[in-house]
Amino acid sequence: MSNAPQATPGRQIATVFGFIADTLEWSHDDYQALIARLVSTGKSALSLTLGDVLDAYTATATTAGHDRAAALRGGH
Repeated sequence: MSNAPQATPGRQIATVFGFIADTLEWSHDDYQALIARLVSTGKSALSLTLGDVLDAYTATATTAGHDRAAALRGGH
């Protein structure tokens, strides 16, 4: 069992919204790849969870080589 402190839900939410804001600086192709991953979940936009968004962000950012890609991996 790890003794590391767990991020609070508020901090996790703020971090995911920060990741979303970062996508505004991505290239058009990277942003479109993110949208395609979100659409491929088969969920409507309003039923996506923050976990869905984080998974799509991480997969897209990792593929595109963005720095913050895995910051919350395992934390959601």
